[in-house]
Amino acid sequence: MSLRLETLRSSWPRRAARASALLLPLALAGCGATEGIGGNLAGSKILSGTLSGPKEMDPAVYAATPVCPEVLVRDGTEFMPIFEPGKGGDVGAIRFQASVQRVARDCEEAGDGNIRVRVGAAGRVLSGRSAATGSVTVPVRVAVTVGDKVLYSKLTPTQVTVQAPDYSALWSIVDDGVLLSVADSKVVTIYVGLDGKGEIARPQKSKKRVTK
Repeated sequence: MSLRLETLRSSWPRRAARASALLLPLALAGCGATEGIGGNLAGSKILSGTLSGPKEMDPAVYAATPVCPEVLVRDGTEFMPIFEPGKGGDVGAIRFQASVQRVARDCEEAGDGNIRVRVGAAGRVLSGRSAATGSVTVPVRVAVTVGDKVLYSKLTPTQVTVQAPDYSALWSIVDDGVLLSVADSKVVTIYVGLDGKGEIARPQKSKKRVTK
């Protein structure tokens, strides 16, 4: 399923409205493969693609034009089991399992040659064999890296309630704190993943690419 994030016209201080706009297509997507959403942005927005064939670009223009970076789900962080207290690692004691199902990003100029990237993620929490219910905290980390160097890392805990009869719940977050220079925008990779240990996400060789 391919989704497209509509261009936002409201001013940046209206963060609540922008967060809702980014989360809406994530929520409507439901279950399925991980997918990225990057708008084709015009004017104050950044172009992430064109309909015409490739064209040669003036090197000076390219050097001054930021790129809306791709978003990847870090390998090994797509799923996170939540165990019964004191029974970590016991597969028979998995109370809930959280998963990442959608990721998204939206880029716009932020002044002084920088761009702001808003990163969205959404997923689901399922009950384990015991059909547990109750409140669950899902720790979602967004990290921006260049090689082994971490430029930005933020852990956002989000809480959901799992109830009968579905024994599942949807979660979603938006991180609007990523600010990049033009030069950095061309070389960074943005990672999203579940981080129950509170560790800084670092790149791995195997990557799960975003479908555009």
